[in-house]
Amino acid sequence: MNRMCFVVALLALTGPRASAQKPEWDAKYIKMEVPKEVTADQVFAAKVTMRNTGTQTWKEARDVVPSSLHAAEPADNLTWGTNFFIQGQGVVVAPGQDITYTSYLRAPSEPGKHNFQWRVHGPKGAIGETTPKLEITVLKRTDAKERVLTVPAPDPGGKRPLTVDDFEYLGSFKVPEVVGKGGAGFSESGLALRTLKDGSKRLFMNYTHPESVLFETDVPEPVKFEKGDASALKTATVKKEWGALTSKDKKYGANGGFVWDDERQVMYWSYYHGYWAGGDLPVLNATKLDADGTVTPVGSWMLPRQKWFWGGVTRLPKSFADKYTGGATLGVGFGGYYSIVEPCSRGPALGAVATPDPAKGKAEVISLLGYPGTAPAPRPGDYFNANCGFWNDQPKSRSAGTWTYCDHTRAGVLIDLADKQGYIAFAKLGTGRLGYDYGHIGNAGEAQYWYFYDARALGETAKGTRQVGATAPYLMQSDAGMKGMAFGACFDEETRTLYVMRCAAYPVGREMHPLVHVYRVKK
Repeated sequence: MNRMCFVVALLALTGPRASAQKPEWDAKYIKMEVPKEVTADQVFAAKVTMRNTGTQTWKEARDVVPSSLHAAEPADNLTWGTNFFIQGQGVVVAPGQDITYTSYLRAPSEPGKHNFQWRVHGPKGAIGETTPKLEITVLKRTDAKERVLTVPAPDPGGKRPLTVDDFEYLGSFKVPEVVGKGGAGFSESGLALRTLKDGSKRLFMNYTHPESVLFETDVPEPVKFEKGDASALKTATVKKEWGALTSKDKKYGANGGFVWDDERQVMYWSYYHGYWAGGDLPVLNATKLDADGTVTPVGSWMLPRQKWFWGGVTRLPKSFADKYTGGATLGVGFGGYYSIVEPCSRGPALGAVATPDPAKGKAEVISLLGYPGTAPAPRPGDYFNANCGFWNDQPKSRSAGTWTYCDHTRAGVLIDLADKQGYIAFAKLGTGRLGYDYGHIGNAGEAQYWYFYDARALGETAKGTRQVGATAPYLMQSDAGMKGMAFGACFDEETRTLYVMRCAAYPVGREMHPLVHVYRVKK
């Protein structure tokens, strides 16, 4: 073979084969479907189609890193409300196939031209082409007239609805890190108050992980919790360990809020199952706590619209109960999302239950507050729903939104003093991008709020003169200084003191532990 023939043969063997080799991870831009103009803060749909030009399949599974679309130029910027689109639940993209990444985005607040570019990311980071440079024009928003919340007028006797200004923050204290086989780190505890015969106060708490245990603590002197530093706070001392609260058949245990009935020496508690999609469950339960330490289950009851009231139990003031609920002082609530969403209350919820009969398996609820799915509670509009198909209303503006699947209420108190009154629901609201991503509901951020309601409006609902869902809060106040969802709250009428327990409030090693915050209603 001469030299020329050898070179030709060598190129035939190496050149085409080398050029035909493809990278394992690669992507090519196909097209985008986005508006040319949007209004500042507007939520809009966006579609970006890319082609898998590598040799690896883009899979979606718990043990595989799926592809995703990330903001580019600059990398992972948050100009459009989020820095990523997900591939999608169950989506598999084989080599040569196209995928259209779809999500809702939010326009920036600042008018002008803003860059809109994206790039696929795989298990090893960015791959393939960046989408072409595109500038979307953001127009100045003409502010619509927002609904202004106003505090209702006092009643004829001069009793005023509560506002946040009526509460003086006294300080906070820690809870025990471990009690029995229960720990503070991953537990969701309610909070109930007990006054002993000598006038001293105790608080009931309940740990649920890794095992359940109800216990009582003293009430240490509160110290101001400032700048997230809990080092100066005192820790409550355990005074009594009761063990687990369970139903008679041991199938159900306390994992929601609870309330202490001192006259009957009975703890009323609640049970919920976040993934339950079946029939009725014994939401409301009762256990007798005898002075000798005996713990005896005394009743379990089904409740109508059970997911409205899975959050817990609270005590209704006798003055309110005598006027509106026929004397029923047992309150059940508190509303918001649970897995398998319907028929949850789409906002704070509260009902009243007369002392239930242990011989009966059901208890009736007098509705005081709640929101059907078609009439959601209001909330600030500092969020957008990226991809979820239920409760998918988008906010009208930064200030006006509606209750989402990332919003929860797990504690509330009704206060009815001689000079002031109101119901307070403690809500955790998801902020920023809200999404259902690979079996997980998540939010980019969260904010803690106090929702204030006129007790008279709740009373009208109990009497049947106001429809359920027709009552809006007269005040939604951010609690910016306190992290962690409120799972327990109780009020001491004698001392006008409010206790709020927030889980995941401060770090302890690799865990987040609760704090109890203490407030006093000013005279």
